[in-house]
Amino acid sequence: MRARWRALVLTDPVARLVRNAAFANVDDRRFDLRQLALAAVDIAVASMGFARQITLGELLDSIAELAVRMAPGAPRDACAEAARWVIKGLLNDAEGQRAFVYAFTDDDGRREEFAFKLLQLQDSPDGAIVQASPQAVMLYLSGLDLDVDDAEAAFSVVLQRQLRDRRFEAAGRTAAQAERVSVAMAASLTELMEATRRDVRAVDWAVDVPRRLERAREHVESRVAEDAEVLNHVAAGIDTETDAAVRQASGELVETLRRIRQVHLDLASRVGTAHTVFIQAQLSQVFARPVHLRLLDPEKELFHPVLRLPDRDALPVIEAFGDRVLGLRVPRLLHLDSLVDTLLAPPRAPEPDDFDPERPGETAGVDLQSYPPMVIEAASRVLRAASDAPRPLSSLLSDVDLAEGDAQDAIELILLSALWAYAPDGVSEEPEDDDGLAALVASLAVERGDDVLDTPVAWGDDLLVRFLREEEESR
Repeated sequence: MRARWRALVLTDPVARLVRNAAFANVDDRRFDLRQLALAAVDIAVASMGFARQITLGELLDSIAELAVRMAPGAPRDACAEAARWVIKGLLNDAEGQRAFVYAFTDDDGRREEFAFKLLQLQDSPDGAIVQASPQAVMLYLSGLDLDVDDAEAAFSVVLQRQLRDRRFEAAGRTAAQAERVSVAMAASLTELMEATRRDVRAVDWAVDVPRRLERAREHVESRVAEDAEVLNHVAAGIDTETDAAVRQASGELVETLRRIRQVHLDLASRVGTAHTVFIQAQLSQVFARPVHLRLLDPEKELFHPVLRLPDRDALPVIEAFGDRVLGLRVPRLLHLDSLVDTLLAPPRAPEPDDFDPERPGETAGVDLQSYPPMVIEAASRVLRAASDAPRPLSSLLSDVDLAEGDAQDAIELILLSALWAYAPDGVSEEPEDDDGLAALVASLAVERGDDVLDTPVAWGDDLLVRFLREEEESR
């Protein structure tokens, strides 16, 4: 029941945009909005199976052209508005492009939420591109919850049987269905890579992804060989065929088989570069250096003085502070509705040309950050609790008992002290003792544990921490 319910729910966003079309002055009697929605999903999924994905503007133009052919006498503006309404409905634009959420109630009265997206926007050098979710791929495959690999193998068996019986028209329809399944597999792998680029921890690269990549690799190896065999068989039969209709059907079948073969070759290329995407995502996400401003009191040194200034004098200060804190600014995704307001917005102040970025390892001229005495005292108290016996680092982090902001600083200090004691950087001279931090680190004995550490600021192998007494340090 749950699986059938989910299959039914996937079509509700399309039904919702049809029901609410009157509020947007879109005539659902002139335009088949359901067909336009399915066409939008088809185009988005198909573009994910190739090197370049479709942009939002290109998808709007494609659906608008389909609306023009659907209603030849309709004004161009009405066709464009129908296309915009369909894309907005699939993006869930009315709710800020969040996921569609539906509640399922089982026989015992328990409720569980099922959240999914159909289309979603992502930034790219070409602008806002449209990506299809796994649920949209299911709609692309006629709404059937079937395994992509098994479905393509089944289509291959049917196709070979139809070719042996010389039923070329039926074989052409089967090949078209097999092409959709191949594109769906490529789209699902593309979605997996994009999820890795956004957050490497959101995908199971320990077990699930290697298994899927190995399965895709084996699938491609077998399919490429079979594609070549079937393609050569059909191409050889065209030369000996005398019936014109059969020759035309055979020629169309050859074109379809060539497209399928190209999709499989593209899929093989993506499988080969998947681990490179994983490594690059780790380098850009795991080793990203967080920036803290502990030496700045925002309330006394920024907010109160700025609030006393007139708007003309306060604006440059706020923009300069925001540029420094936010760093890299990701361009916003422009929508036609808000394009005029965006163009009329006041310009941002340019960043200074003589900005000298900080390089790893350089400390000359850098204003080193420090911790408040209360945070250092709390971190020392927690670490001294491991003086009797070694304790896991994850257990020590849970012992911090401070307010929210100070607790985060204390957790960071405990974590950095343990990491420094476990693997100190090579330095040529003794570090300066900042409020006893050097002595605190020197009193720690740290080794790798068997458990796993999983916190918002660090994850990996847990560490066993022991605080050494003075007599142990002297020995």
